Amino acid sequence: MVLESLGSKLSSAISRMIGRPTLDEISLNEFIRDVQRSLLEADVNVKLVLELSRRIKSRVLSEKAPPGVSRKEIAIKILYEELVNMVGGKRPSLDIKQGKQNRILLVGTEGSGKTTTAAKLGIWFKKRYGKVAIISSDTIRPASHQQIVGLVGEAVPVFWIDGEKPEKIIAEGINKFKDYNIVIIDTAGRHKDEKGLMEELKEYIKIADPDYTLLVLDASIGQAAFSQAKAFSEVAPLGGVVVTKLDGSAKGGGALSAVSAAGVPIYFIGVGEKVDDIQPFDADRFISRLLGMGDIAELIERIEEVMKPPQIKGKFDMYDFLEYLEGMKKLGPIDHLISLMPGVRAQVGVDERKISQWIAIIKSMTEEERRNPSIISGTRIERIARGSGTTQRDVRSLLKTYSMAKSAMIGGDRMMRRLLKGYKL
Repeated sequence: MVLESLGSKLSSAISRMIGRPTLDEISLNEFIRDVQRSLLEADVNVKLVLELSRRIKSRVLSEKAPPGVSRKEIAIKILYEELVNMVGGKRPSLDIKQGKQNRILLVGTEGSGKTTTAAKLGIWFKKRYGKVAIISSDTIRPASHQQIVGLVGEAVPVFWIDGEKPEKIIAEGINKFKDYNIVIIDTAGRHKDEKGLMEELKEYIKIADPDYTLLVLDASIGQAAFSQAKAFSEVAPLGGVVVTKLDGSAKGGGALSAVSAAGVPIYFIGVGEKVDDIQPFDADRFISRLLGMGDIAELIERIEEVMKPPQIKGKFDMYDFLEYLEGMKKLGPIDHLISLMPGVRAQVGVDERKISQWIAIIKSMTEEERRNPSIISGTRIERIARGSGTTQRDVRSLLKTYSMAKSAMIGGDRMMRRLLKGYKL
């Protein structure tokens, strides 16, 4: 996961806060100090961390908890919201228009991952918008076009001209791909002198007339991303940023927060070396998974594709549990599904084999046992184990899991409804 170390530390801070008897001012201060340490170690700006801490404390002490919601839940909700705001909050996605050539110009310093990002974006857009092409105008690194071709293969056409100036390559490429929906233009990286970079950028913008100019930033530059993004935004007001190499950078938190502090939207993040390792940046989803709360939105989308969630109205019997387990099997790899669920980051032992075993056990029960699992004990457990080809221990394990699931489903249904209404925990 992106920034796993930061996510683990923030989740630990939440766990320690939840484990305290009450959330009085002393406990709240300890919780905030834990959060501060986690963010500072991720290279988030000190001033930004102090401002966030002040807002968290002020809001926790002043906001009234609705009926049924604890002060600890309010603290988690506020932390979540403040972190979302810290990395940019809700930002618009790229507006790709049909029936025209949408041009995306990539700029950045050398070594930022710009050429790899061009290939990643080419594949990403190809899957969603059809006709996509890439123009390679990096004449400083003559092999850059070969790098792109090596990554995209035959999936996306790549245009370049050996020995020509970037301006001519861009102009001719735009004309060649005039019938394409999206054209991505890769440019050469330069030294880190901002003035030189920006003058070059102005010339490329003039020729390409892009719909979007995206600055590619390496996450390892941390807080220095602020000055780069700020200078870029003054030259290209329609632009945004792609933050790369988040998977291996200890300064990722600093880079993300710095870009957002500069007022420039983050459109994509690079999370690995493979061509598919790029994601649209969504602050809500990013922070949700960072805190170990799961990606609620993605989880719901995937569930709705194959099943309707059980209607929990104070009742949850083995028929409901069976329906839920069978639906889970249809959702794809269980380890990925489990990773999207709130609060299960540390849980292990739930895999497809185990779920198949649980289904077999439930199908070996009588209708009465499924309707009222509390009657299952002694000889019933022995019979069910024999009928399902499992052990009595397996049956008891299922009954324990069912009991926990029933509590989670009934309580979790209320939690999910709050999440869907924007009441984040």
